[in-house]
Amino acid sequence: SKLTYKHFTTWMAEYSRASAENDPRASTNLFAQNAAYYETPFAEPMVGREAIFEYWNKGAQTLKDKESSFEILAVNNNIGIARWQSEFTVIESDERLALDCLFVVEFDEEGLCQTFREWWHIQET
Repeated sequence: SKLTYKHFTTWMAEYSRASAENDPRASTNLFAQNAAYYETPFAEPMVGREAIFEYWNKGAQTLKDKESSFEILAVNNNIGIARWQSEFTVIESDERLALDCLFVVEFDEEGLCQTFREWWHIQET
């Protein structure tokens, strides 16, 4: 089954909502059981829902006041490409940071993310 523009948009909206609400369980549920999550192209991926949950849970405890927006750039077969922009405050230092990311998201037959690849730049706002 091919990925649709509508499904990818819904997936990205849910990803953004889960991030904003610091809801790591909701984030994790967007991924297949054995999904691979590459935070950067050179990093070893986090593999499996538990590893992804831990990653999101850590972010939920160290970051606050998250805002984000996204734009779907392409949908091709089972892959979606999106630009995601986000701002958040680091709780410990109180500094406000902005992220600009490119996501390449590969989906399985159930419509869950099988492989997630992210490229990002960060700066102080």
